[in-house]
Amino acid sequence: MLIMIMRKVTLVFALILLSIGFYSCRTGKSAQSSKGNSPALLTFDNGEKVDKSEFERVYKKNNPDWQDDVKGDGAPVKEYLGLYINFKRKVMEAEALGLDETDAFKKEFEGYRKQLAQPYLVEKKVQEGLIHEAYDRSKEFISASHILIMASEDAKPEDTLKAYKKILAIRDSIVNHGKDFATMAARHSQDPSAKQNKGYLGYFSAFDMVYPFETGAYNTPKGKVSQPVRTGYGYHLIYVKDRVPSNGKKSAAHIIIRIGPQYSAKDTGMAVSKINEIYQKLQNGGDFAELAGLYSDDPVTAKRGGDLGNGRLIPEMEELKIKLRKGEFSQPFNTAFGWHILKVTDEEPLKSFEESEPALKSRISKDARSYLSRDRLIERVKKENDWKFYQAAADKFSDQITQEDLNKYSKGFWRYSDSLHSSLYPEVVYTLGKGDNVQKGTLKDYMDFYVKYRKGFEGATARQVTDKIMEEFVESEVLRFEENQLPKKYPEYRDLVKEYRDGILLFTLTEDKVWRKAVEDTTGLKQYYADHKDKFQAGKRVVIHEYVASDRDALVSVEQMISEGKSDEEIEHTVNEESALTLKIRTLTYEQGKSEIDENVFNYPTAFQTDIMKDGDNYRIMIVKEVIPAGIKSFADAKSEAITQYQNYLESTWLAELEKKYPVKVDQKVYDSLFK
Repeated sequence: MLIMIMRKVTLVFALILLSIGFYSCRTGKSAQSSKGNSPALLTFDNGEKVDKSEFERVYKKNNPDWQDDVKGDGAPVKEYLGLYINFKRKVMEAEALGLDETDAFKKEFEGYRKQLAQPYLVEKKVQEGLIHEAYDRSKEFISASHILIMASEDAKPEDTLKAYKKILAIRDSIVNHGKDFATMAARHSQDPSAKQNKGYLGYFSAFDMVYPFETGAYNTPKGKVSQPVRTGYGYHLIYVKDRVPSNGKKSAAHIIIRIGPQYSAKDTGMAVSKINEIYQKLQNGGDFAELAGLYSDDPVTAKRGGDLGNGRLIPEMEELKIKLRKGEFSQPFNTAFGWHILKVTDEEPLKSFEESEPALKSRISKDARSYLSRDRLIERVKKENDWKFYQAAADKFSDQITQEDLNKYSKGFWRYSDSLHSSLYPEVVYTLGKGDNVQKGTLKDYMDFYVKYRKGFEGATARQVTDKIMEEFVESEVLRFEENQLPKKYPEYRDLVKEYRDGILLFTLTEDKVWRKAVEDTTGLKQYYADHKDKFQAGKRVVIHEYVASDRDALVSVEQMISEGKSDEEIEHTVNEESALTLKIRTLTYEQGKSEIDENVFNYPTAFQTDIMKDGDNYRIMIVKEVIPAGIKSFADAKSEAITQYQNYLESTWLAELEKKYPVKVDQKVYDSLFK
């Protein structure tokens, strides 16, 4: 447990503590100054230097009130410099031990690096436009119906064309020949729910639908039918029934009366009678949450007073929620689930754009619309870096696929072999970059990507499969090229990546040298305890066996069973038969002066049993198992505390060793000029 806690703490430290500069100039493995015009503040004997500007940047980042720190005697800066020197020594030691060359480190670091790169692999202007668009759309709800003709993203061109022509014909029947949209949806839509709901989707806003559908809906005026909209499901027609302003995010609760042999309402008449009776009680001032708890046939929400949260509801309920204001409740209404009354319990006003921006940015990064920004970035990177694609090489690969290969290839099971395909390996399929900074990809790279990609296309030709996966390969390679440019373009990214790198190294080495050792080195821990017993003094203690319950009647039963000599197992089984949470039985040690229990407990003799005592929201019975006089704790009692102290001892001993191994000189003149 201790190691897990320390790991969490250290990862936070590792990931946000220091920002140094990952791709700064390096001699061997140790980072050198990346700012030639900044004097060296620290010079280690192994040749590593830390510039004045680097230390100032790190200090300012981790000390928001740095301007106050540098006033007066500057003690906070001096103390931080000592910590920083220790940090650098630990990282140098980790590098000297080759921890940055291990497969485990490389895998963990690469995962973090890719995550850090994502926010930079976007086209800023496109992203900003998407954020504003999402905010504007969130200010309006749209009520719409749709018709779907299915066509998967990987469908054959002829099947896609067939679906497109069909959706156009349906639109023509509605727009130009007066056919009813709902009737056409029930008859032709391939959405399985259309037979029942006639295509009606209810009210929705930004992020409630897939992005292309959302865009199609918001670009269609009220009362009109959209042009065909392509999504991953196929082609849609969208009929916009209504557009209403959003009053903000609403929370709702409901009461539902269901019909069936397991419910109190056996038929529709009984359900209507019951829901109307509840509605009358509400009109007479009845408490909604209380009535939901008493009568609602939704056991999950009934326990919460009918609470449904602030998420999107089924269309009939969502429509009412949008129209009701905070505190208002609906008339009884029927859905496929039963008879309901809905109440809006809370209403959060729309936030300003500035308040909404961080959340919108996060949602967009996880939404399909993020591909618009990515695609624009790919276009720009290609244009700015002399992108060249060699179709002839790709064609050679497609032309050499046999029928047997095709069957495996199109289903995602193909494997290339040296005997059949090695002649194609060197063929270059693209180049990207200028001068000395040129990245190229070969057919071997493409084959490796395919095997990793492992996606098949049933019924597709070799050329269709090749083109599709080549498209994915190209996108991946262009983004890889741009990732490699990020440290040059964005110093803050470079610094952050270095921060993560050094943090992972610091954690790995410290875990081995200090945290794990303190727990696993039992001999060393016991010796430390024996040599420092005076550090483990304790006041008078009592070992208490106690029975705790929130229900006093439960403890009355416990008291009776104790007097009858019943075991704890029997007591717990009897009392907790209905609810496992009623009674807790535990044994704890309390120290005088450091515990919040009644001080009288420390004066009770062994085997003394208290009466039922009130303790906050609970009641308890306490039995004194042992009275321990003041003195030195046993190793067992002191173990947790000893581990912490032993860790500190190991840390200080290790730092002393590192100080000798990595001496450092502080340039006093440079130090005196810090932050000036």
